[in-house]
Amino acid sequence: MSKILVPIDSSPAAAQVLAVACDFARQHKAELVLVRAIGIPTELPMEAYAMAPDNVAGLLEKSARSELGKVAAELPQGIAASVRVEFGAAWQVICDVAKAEDALLVVMGAHNHRFLDGMLGTTATRVVNHCDRSVLIVRRPSAPTP
Repeated sequence: MSKILVPIDSSPAAAQVLAVACDFARQHKAELVLVRAIGIPTELPMEAYAMAPDNVAGLLEKSARSELGKVAAELPQGIAASVRVEFGAAWQVICDVAKAEDALLVVMGAHNHRFLDGMLGTTATRVVNHCDRSVLIVRRPSAPTP
């Protein structure tokens, strides 16, 4: 069975990305692989401050698995999905997991560009430039003009 890799974060665009990925999964009879890259966030959960540093990674991984598990459980009937949680830079994790899973396609969102994003490159830009798989970027619809 073909696989479609879907990086999922907590952004507002995640639901739209997932909807597009589900449509592709139906069309190609493919399984979704939901992936989350974990880095040390600037804001840690309160319980992390009481933990030994080695336990913080486990807490973050457990939280990410739980969130992705909920997303997978709410997928439309007939859409199969697995969950992957990896530590590292998001773009590198996405590229590595796409290759390891032999994904047919990566379906991901793109966040709004800011000045520094153009100079440094966004996650989506890096995935497009470095991934050895096809990448579909799902853009949020623009607000209607009055």
